[in-house]
Amino acid sequence: MEKVNLSTKKLGQFSGKWVAIDPLKQKIVAVAITLKEISSFVSGKTENKHKIKAVAFKVPRKNEGPYVLTNRFIN
Repeated sequence: MEKVNLSTKKLGQFSGKWVAIDPLKQKIVAVAITLKEISSFVSGKTENKHKIKAVAFKVPRKNEGPYVLTNRFIN
């Protein structure tokens, strides 16, 4: 996992990776190969008011469309 502080306009350079985004500041705050690596940023549970409440997003590769996550499997 790599901590960063970049504008969301630079998402393209992280294609195929998971990013944690601070939605209030529109900043990328962490980048990793797996979602588990950035899970501490997006856990949803925070006792500290100053902790960033980030959202997770997997950046599509250039030849891929957007990822759609679902909790149901289609046969």
